[in-house]
Amino acid sequence: MTDSTSARERRVIAVIDGNSLMHRAFHAVPPTMNAPDGRPTNAIFGFLNMFLKMIDAFNPDGVVVAFDKGKPRVRMEMLPQYKAQRPPMDPDLHAQFPMIKELLTALNVPILQSEGWEGDDILGTMARLGEEAGCDMLLVTGDRDMYQLVTEHVNVVSTRKGLSDVAIMTPESVDDLYHGITPALVPDFYGLKGDTSDNIPGVPGIGEKSACKLVQEWGTVENILDNVSKIKGKQGEKIAAWGDKLRLAKHLTTICLDVPIPFRPEAVS
Repeated sequence: MTDSTSARERRVIAVIDGNSLMHRAFHAVPPTMNAPDGRPTNAIFGFLNMFLKMIDAFNPDGVVVAFDKGKPRVRMEMLPQYKAQRPPMDPDLHAQFPMIKELLTALNVPILQSEGWEGDDILGTMARLGEEAGCDMLLVTGDRDMYQLVTEHVNVVSTRKGLSDVAIMTPESVDDLYHGITPALVPDFYGLKGDTSDNIPGVPGIGEKSACKLVQEWGTVENILDNVSKIKGKQGEKIAAWGDKLRLAKHLTTICLDVPIPFRPEAVS
């Protein structure tokens, strides 16, 4: 992708994971920042700081912000304990979400939400719709499982430490990071090792290195299970015993691409 609008053949649309960036900003900016009336504003300040830097760096033709709405009902129906380990949101952070949404509305930045769905799934849906519409898509998020969405025309702007350290994830950089695992196989990798941040259990005894080796050798979770008799020792026994739980774990870590959102990328400005 290029940041020169005159050289572009495709529109560039940025989709920001509002929840991810608000959480990151809240923990990166000191909590001493407040409005004159005493309301906390550190997450808002950090979010806007990142937002403006992204605009300056990539000069997208359009930008939207996606937020979670309500409980992640769609995944909780599959796994009731999904994200159950997470503590309640800090009240000071919770209080800033309505304020950032008001500010984004004042700036004419579209906000996307869908009851029961997560912001990740909205990013995934927008990535699909945007690519189909002939756009280059930038997904701004701190969630590594979003790397599964990366293609030639979908890049993840991955926020790391603080608010200024970012990496642009391409198919090649995802492959490098996961030692030969393509973006399409990222859900298989997380299905095997689990995702503690979402309370999704992996196969007992299989960590990051083992998951990498298994995906490199066998590919998808389905192919691993089809060939589990060829995997020697305790590892093969554990995978076989995990069976349906492994398929469910992969399903839970797979980003949905068909969230019902009344929005189309070609309308973004």
